[in-house]
Parts: sequence; structure tokens; C-alpha cells
Amino acid sequence: MFTQTCRNENKTINQIYKGNSLIILYENDCNNKVQDFITSNNFTHIPHDITKNFQRNIRTAVSECEDIIPKDIKWKYISLNPISPRIRDLVKIHKRNSPIRPIINWWNAPA
Repeated sequence: MFTQTCRNENKTINQIYKGNSLIILYENDCNNKVQDFITSNNFTHIPHDITKNFQRNIRTAVSECEDIIPKDIKWKYISLNPISPRIRDLVKIHKRNSPIRPIINWWNAPA
């Protein structure tokens, strides 16, 4: 019942930074906090995904370094199915205006 109510009203349930609590926010508020963080820290927007290009460059570099990286362990340095990292936010409720703490998952990144 609780989850259904959140979906109908466009709310999201987030973890808070520094604690084991949850907070319920409107999705728009959450998205605005992330956008504010991105614009205030001078990130650059790239209009297309460069993951495949980056992966190709990494594969080329690893292949060309035969003296440094032996052939049998090349696979350790190349991600098989890379995706661009995603940003996740934790809300800092202990600070004024509740800014976010960005968490970026690099697990499936190309390098």
C-alpha cells in the first residue's frame, strides 16, 4: 500500500547520508538536487555516450603494450560489457537545504 501511494504521487524513497534512515521526496525535488549539484560543480555535458570509443581506445592500448602486459592476462584490464557510470544521490538531511552526496558506481566502467 505504501509503495503504491509513492508511485501514484511521483515520490521516491531514498537513503540518507550518515544514518540508517529513509526519506521520501518528490522525484522532481530529487532530480533538481542532482541538477543543482551538476551545474554548481562545472561538469561538462556530453551529448552522446562515449563508452564504446573509450573501450576501443583501451583495448588498443592494452594490445600495443605486449612488453608490459602479457597476453594471457590482458583480459584483467578490459571490461567485457562496459556501461557509462551512473550517479546516485544520498540526501544530507543534517545540512541546510539538504544537499546531496553523489555516489558513482564505477563497477562496469570501461577502465
